[in-house]
Amino acid sequence: MHKFLAKAKSSLSSAGSPPQTLDAQWAKSPPTALHIPPTNLDLLRYRSHHGTNLGSIFLLEKWLCPSMFEPTAAGDSELDAVTASINAHDITATCRKWQNHYASALSDIEIAWLAHEAHITTIRLPIGYFTLGPSFTNGTPFAGPISEVYNDAWPAVLRLCERLYEAGIGVLLDLHALPGGANDQDHGGTSSKRAELWGNSDHLELAKRCLCFMADEVAKGNIQDCVGIELCNEACWGAEAMYEWYEDVVKAIGRVDASIPLYISDGWDLGRAVAWCAGFNKRGSGNLVAVDTHRYYCFTEEDKMQSPQELVKRVRGELCEVEAACGSVVDKGAVDIVIGEWSCALSGESWGKVSGVDRDELIRAFGRAQGEQWRSRAGGAFFWTAKMDWMDGGEWGLFEMVKRGAVVPPANLTMSFDQVTKRARQARQLKDEKKREAIQAHTGYWDSTAPGGNFEHWRFEQGWDLGFADAMAFYEMRTHVNDLGVRTGADAIGALELWITKRLRESGQSGGLIWEWEHGFRQGVSALEGLVRTT
Repeated sequence: MHKFLAKAKSSLSSAGSPPQTLDAQWAKSPPTALHIPPTNLDLLRYRSHHGTNLGSIFLLEKWLCPSMFEPTAAGDSELDAVTASINAHDITATCRKWQNHYASALSDIEIAWLAHEAHITTIRLPIGYFTLGPSFTNGTPFAGPISEVYNDAWPAVLRLCERLYEAGIGVLLDLHALPGGANDQDHGGTSSKRAELWGNSDHLELAKRCLCFMADEVAKGNIQDCVGIELCNEACWGAEAMYEWYEDVVKAIGRVDASIPLYISDGWDLGRAVAWCAGFNKRGSGNLVAVDTHRYYCFTEEDKMQSPQELVKRVRGELCEVEAACGSVVDKGAVDIVIGEWSCALSGESWGKVSGVDRDELIRAFGRAQGEQWRSRAGGAFFWTAKMDWMDGGEWGLFEMVKRGAVVPPANLTMSFDQVTKRARQARQLKDEKKREAIQAHTGYWDSTAPGGNFEHWRFEQGWDLGFADAMAFYEMRTHVNDLGVRTGADAIGALELWITKRLRESGQSGGLIWEWEHGFRQGVSALEGLVRTT
């Protein structure tokens, strides 16, 4: 609070004129607020994402999809699978096999289940650079005859996205496998066990070209439900010049379409990623950037030393790095995160620390604790994963975890049409009262804290009005006649820090007192959400 007081005193000392009364300030005829309603695409992109990863469809991992691997496959990666198939059969048979695999990604029944039973809002769609087609494989292990297998890959992505759009489900395009590999794992497309993207100008340039192509496809309207593009999945710790490359790519994409939200891997260092992202969004004027971080509790020695109950407790303390960075885009910059991958899987060592317990109950507690924590501190979360050969997937499978009650949607997504419209109507009836209370509290506090300060309280009012209206637009987005597919449920702003930054840019607000507008906007959002909140 002392920062705002300092601002108020600074404004007073630099005004060069006697302090004005509150009445005089309101009499100055403040500029008319510009209220451009959020578009349908805005609502899809910035709502809270109750999501899932698609699974091993456009990028193979043997542990998820062993049926795509010949017995002669040399390893567990996409390259191993496609090479072994061509060697065992021929290019034509392999193309047909891959096309059939793409076509079976999600049935109409599965999409309906995701939308109406699991209440999934968004799918994170992992792809490889080779998924974009043969022209993106030159100079890589996928060049030559192998590349022909991927002639239909990108068209298959477009067809799937169109079907998801019709169901009201957004898509986060995730460049999961990059040229050379952003990490040393098999899901980078090869079994090289090396992260050779970083420090290799050819690989980095090709990756940028891939991402710009994806952005161009979005800009042309070929993917109507794209909520964002993820530049890189699971970058290795300490990757060489990673943030310099991020900045270069963001600027390049901005020249294609500056409206697309972009997501970066935190490189297993969330604190550093949050700091970079906040600074970048504060000084930038193009694409807004969010951070993708992953949370698993079954791999490290620390994980294995803890019981399921201890891990539930640990989850409830996660993401403190983000909480400290939020709350004032004017002062701190804007940063939002998503949990790009999480699961309900625990190690055998963790299970070995308990006996005579109800495993299903512990899994439910573990899954629900994660869901609640991710919703409270992130703009969205994407379960790993939806599709694999061994459906329903156990504690790695969305379908099974939803059926067992471990992955639960927020209550607002399960509301009926009538419930949503009734609460929206009641909120409108109480709007003026809540606004009046907020303005009185704001002006009263600052006029008593810094008497005679040169405030511009009209900014607070304009911010409050827009915040309330925007939150209502997100809440009601499914009740209107539009192309969003699902009609039941209510949505909420997820990436609030990025959304505030976007609206601040669009508002035309400037000067040393824009913090009043931001205060108003946040309180307007909170007012609406409080009025429609489910219990």
